[in-house]
Amino acid sequence: MAVISSEAHSGELRKREETHNNGSVLTSSSLSAFANHNFSHLTLYTGNTMRTGTTGQLNTNLKKSNQELVAAVQDTLYYSLSTAHIENNSIIIRDETSIGPLEADRSSYEITVKMFYLSSLPTSPPAATETGVGTGRPLSVDYLRVAFTDLEYSLGIPDIKLDTFILALPNQVFDENGLDALEFESFRAEVQTMLLPVWKQLSLLRNEGRIGRLGVAEFSKQQLEVLKEVAAADPEGVMIAPEVNQVNLQDCCVLPKDLIQYAKEEGIELLTHGDLTNILPQETFALLLKPYLPVAAEFLVPNFVLKYSAFITCRGVVTKKGYIIDASSV
Repeated sequence: MAVISSEAHSGELRKREETHNNGSVLTSSSLSAFANHNFSHLTLYTGNTMRTGTTGQLNTNLKKSNQELVAAVQDTLYYSLSTAHIENNSIIIRDETSIGPLEADRSSYEITVKMFYLSSLPTSPPAATETGVGTGRPLSVDYLRVAFTDLEYSLGIPDIKLDTFILALPNQVFDENGLDALEFESFRAEVQTMLLPVWKQLSLLRNEGRIGRLGVAEFSKQQLEVLKEVAAADPEGVMIAPEVNQVNLQDCCVLPKDLIQYAKEEGIELLTHGDLTNILPQETFALLLKPYLPVAAEFLVPNFVLKYSAFITCRGVVTKKGYIIDASSV
């Protein structure tokens, strides 16, 4: 397992910055020329949602997705597509007003990141279950590396250190009733085949001090126990057990007592959130792109969404919040 070292991060960040700085800038007169271009890769940096006010009218069909994310993507496409950067067959769309360093010293902030790995299929795959992805394909460690590089660029912080990192698995839904024997064994197999490479890399970053607290989303007590067991059996002694577990109360009005007790015993912080499990379905992503990039909209599939926020601890105020979307052609 390759470690995302400081040197590797710096090199990749410099490469990404060169792409952003040297790519072709598109003007309004050239929009029609690339509207029908089939881009193989897209990166989109939304504006700071604390300032842009992304709560406007949404298409009824889009309300099924996360409204804040959808509105932020709509705003970025509308206002920033004309200044997009092209590098080879990739397009980078960013809200220039939101890219750059934090206003105060880094030590004044608590930076929280949640990374949503997305399914590569337009609808939930037949093999998917409520216990996880169910596809058997390992989550990409490369996506994790790209996500860190994109975040460093967005916040202007090389070798960024995060206070909290939450990993959200595709199709993961909290089950307050627990898993039956078949579901339990299915989830154990998924951890081994799908989650292990990324969790090991995240654990390495946690051990290096790049991540302060490492957590997951929508895990039941049984699932937390499985991941802890797998981490404890790591022959290299690298992997750690989750330190945070986010649960959407729409899935569960009251947290199960066994989960609360287990979290207390293991020192796991239980947090609530309002994110949808499938935060950016492919159909929604295509609808967002179609008015601007109609050809690419048919082929680009979102790989991951990175949600980040910067919180000034002494004032109790979130000053920066945004999303980074990575997509590639099928």
